[in-house]
Amino acid sequence: MKLEKESLTVLKEALERLDGGFAELPDVNVQYDKDALRGVLLEVADRMQDNYPYFHPYYAGQMLKPPHPVARLAYMLSMWVNPNNHALDGGRASSQMEKEAVAELARLFGWKTHLGHLCAGGTMANLEALWVAGKLNPGKKVLASDQAHYTHSRISDVLH
Repeated sequence: MKLEKESLTVLKEALERLDGGFAELPDVNVQYDKDALRGVLLEVADRMQDNYPYFHPYYAGQMLKPPHPVARLAYMLSMWVNPNNHALDGGRASSQMEKEAVAELARLFGWKTHLGHLCAGGTMANLEALWVAGKLNPGKKVLASDQAHYTHSRISDVLH
C-alpha cells in the first residue's frame, strides 16, 4: 500500500459523532446519482496518477511533505459542516480551534502575546502581511530585492 487509507475508518467514526451533535435537526435526504459520483471520482483518481509521487517518502523533490493523516481527516470532517470563519461567531467551534492553533504556534516560538489566524497558503499570507503593513504604516514603501518571493511584485500591484 502506497497511499495511507486505514485512517478513513476513523473518519467514519468521527462523522457519526459529529452527526450526533445535530440530532435535533430534521433528517436530510441528499439526492445525487451515486453512479455519476463514482464515475467522477474514479476519473479524478485516474487523472491524478499523472503526478509526481509527492506523497511518497522516497520522493525528495517536493518542498512540502503531504499532510499528516490527522490533518487530512480533520479537513474532510470540517467540510461536512462547512464552517464559515468570516467572523468569530460565524464558525464558533472552528474559530476557537483556530485561536488555539495560533496560540500553540506562538508558544512554540516562546511568544507570550500573539494575534493571528490561519490562511490557505504562502501567497495569501504574503498578501495579508503586506496589506497590514501598509495599513499600519500609511505612506511608507515596501522594498524587496529581486530575491523576494515572486508574489511580492504581484501583490504590490494589487495593493497600489
